[in-house]
Amino acid sequence: MFIIPGIAALLAFVYIRPQEIFEVLRPITLGHVLALMAVGYLIDLRVGVTRLRSSPLRALSLAFFAWSFLALAVKAPAKIDRQLPLRAGVLVVFIAISEGIQRLRGLGVVASATFAISLFLAAAGLHQGLAEPLCVDRRDDLPELTVTDGRHCETIADCNEGGTPGVEYLCEHPGWFGTHSIDSRVRFRGILQDPNELAWAVGLTLPFAFMWYERKRSVPRLLSVLVVVGVTTACVIMTKSRSGQLSLPAVVIVYFFRRFGVRGIVVAAILSIPIMVLGGRGGEAAESSSIERLECWSTALDMWRENPFMGVGMGQFTEHHYLTAHNSFLLLLAELGPIGLFLWMMVIYLAIKISLRVQLDFATRPETAVARGWAQALTGMLSGFVVSAYFLSLPFHEILWIELGLVAALYAAVQSHDPSWRVRIGLRDLLLVAGLEVALVVAVALYIRVKNI
Repeated sequence: MFIIPGIAALLAFVYIRPQEIFEVLRPITLGHVLALMAVGYLIDLRVGVTRLRSSPLRALSLAFFAWSFLALAVKAPAKIDRQLPLRAGVLVVFIAISEGIQRLRGLGVVASATFAISLFLAAAGLHQGLAEPLCVDRRDDLPELTVTDGRHCETIADCNEGGTPGVEYLCEHPGWFGTHSIDSRVRFRGILQDPNELAWAVGLTLPFAFMWYERKRSVPRLLSVLVVVGVTTACVIMTKSRSGQLSLPAVVIVYFFRRFGVRGIVVAAILSIPIMVLGGRGGEAAESSSIERLECWSTALDMWRENPFMGVGMGQFTEHHYLTAHNSFLLLLAELGPIGLFLWMMVIYLAIKISLRVQLDFATRPETAVARGWAQALTGMLSGFVVSAYFLSLPFHEILWIELGLVAALYAAVQSHDPSWRVRIGLRDLLLVAGLEVALVVAVALYIRVKNI
């Protein structure tokens, strides 16, 4: 499949941003990567490897983006020139993967590339967390993530003593490619500068590692998986992310529940103890963060009450509040109104339904083991996302739409082998998601009232 090199370049462009690290790659833009994918896709169409297919997940995603662009045009037309390229780029990422990959072999290559990148990020986080703290120069005329003079430190006072007068210093852990921690919490760069989002991204390694072991159980593979689990867990702990503290165990629970049934939940809970004990933050910083998050939730509900139909417009939350909503569901309610939130929840619901249906509908057919394995991995990824989405603002995050693109690619790959197979949306699905939306908003509103925020 000729589009795969372009998709691999896109994944590197999104996750690692090598064009910001290596001088020789600076001239490369997203447009160049998209052009490479377009050429590959046209060749695939010409040779018959790929053909135009309909997909319920793609159709629903397009409806969500259409409503998002409409809300922006109506509520904040002056911001279209800034928001449209950002959101359209996310949509292009999703379409490229969902439309360009239509075979299990191609899905395996792209998913393996995603796994390798996520594991690299986990290793980068682990390396950063274990590094000795150094003094970081925060002058505006220097790159954002640069460790300057190499002086070791324990506190900021150590950096100020003997430092350049008038320079603001931080005492942080240095990492690869000029990165450094923030408040001693490991992170990467680009879209993963937030430690919470890094924790979510590296959690994607576990579903793929579990699937790889299930395909051929052996002692070497088991040892390899244990190494992956160890590196990933250590990185998540070092991010001190409370959302990662919950999302990573969710991924483990999904796997062990499918593998061992109800007993697997107990096993997963035991294995998750180190994350729950060592992860997250405590003390005044954690309490302040919790209060701040509740205030953001309350503000989101206020925005929706003032703009009940279309919200304040896509990407406009921070135009009305100094922080983002710290909750994907409330962010969409505030920005796009109940219709936008419903469409997005339907996208997530349908993605989960597709991955589960692949596992259930082909459970007794040995030749479908590979498809079921990918479906199981994607189910684990989506479960981790749902947990993270409750604490982070992720509706338009590139990594989410890469995950959804992989689900749509799985749907196309299964259909290429069994054209009669379909996953449809019925009235029951619509009512279920609508009920979940109402219950979510009501529960958050009541919780905020109890907390007197």
